Amino acid sequence: MNEIIRTVRAEEWDEFLRFLELCYGHSRDYFPRYLTQLYRAEDEALSSFLVLEKDRRIVSHVGLFPLEIVSFGTHVTVGGIGGVATLPEERGKGHMSRLLNHAAEIMRERGWPLSVLWGDRQRYHAFGWEIAGVKYSLYMTVRSFDRAKVGAAKVRETSLEEATPVVGRIQSILPLRVNRKHTDLNLRKQGIRIWTSDEGYVLSSGEAGSPRILEVASPEKKEPELVRGVMERCYGDSASLYINAFDSERLGRLLRATSEWTLVPEGQFRIIELAGLLESFERLLSERAKIARDFEVSIGLRLRDRVDIATISVKGGEFRISRGRKSVNHIELDERDGVRSFLGGPSADLLRLGGLTTILPLPIHVPSIDHV
Repeated sequence: MNEIIRTVRAEEWDEFLRFLELCYGHSRDYFPRYLTQLYRAEDEALSSFLVLEKDRRIVSHVGLFPLEIVSFGTHVTVGGIGGVATLPEERGKGHMSRLLNHAAEIMRERGWPLSVLWGDRQRYHAFGWEIAGVKYSLYMTVRSFDRAKVGAAKVRETSLEEATPVVGRIQSILPLRVNRKHTDLNLRKQGIRIWTSDEGYVLSSGEAGSPRILEVASPEKKEPELVRGVMERCYGDSASLYINAFDSERLGRLLRATSEWTLVPEGQFRIIELAGLLESFERLLSERAKIARDFEVSIGLRLRDRVDIATISVKGGEFRISRGRKSVNHIELDERDGVRSFLGGPSADLLRLGGLTTILPLPIHVPSIDHV
């Protein structure tokens, strides 16, 4: 029996798609239709598809897709995990474990300090991914718009070709976003409707009726008006959208026209390297440290085969991060507890973390249009 881990080859692209469709039960060419920016038979894209070949056929796959996340000026590359699949007759043989561990090693080698995926928590929990991050699900109605005295912006549904430069330009001003290398491919996904206006743009899904807002951006600070404009053009009586909890200015404008809201996580994350993650956010953490009380602590995240340690301190408003254990105050956390502590989520360790909690959590947002 011959087993190797490699990337997908161009000449086997159709075979690879049929493999994924068989594993998931999806219709033909589902992946290029709904994840257009990722599933392409081009050299740049092919390197993201990790497969396990057994006896000369693909039996298991894990996609590893780089996402350049922007968070209030901080840029960090996050490894997005998607398309995890194994042939039905090959399940339970450890193929997924091998590929996920291989993907984690690649991320560590490339200096990607964080990974994200979406899926079954029980499935990925054992590998170090945990639900974390904080965003709000907002539900708006005709009544809530009326009570907030929010009128409808004039919007029009726009062609892909006309909308791409507009969306690309305006999206770049959002404080929490993913930098898109191929905006046109993101917008080409099946089911996305593109609306533009003098006030900004809206991306939505759904036909007639209450739309789901995938993204709204307005340099004129007219996000509620844009949402109502799309809702009325769809002849709906409500609309819903997600917005990150730290996107405070836009959140404030949208909340005033919101009927109800719920708190939901951003996704499932795994910290690949703690010090690297904190170094990526050094500028943001330094700003928070200016009003934080002094502390020093070494944090160790318990991984399966090692403990990843970073030392964090704030002294006189100055933030410092160093690798390894440099403080007598040392705390070890299970890696999943660490994810919730650093990115936001329920944790029994917050009291142990002391002053560190005053500069956490780290704000991360991946819009649904960028999910992998």
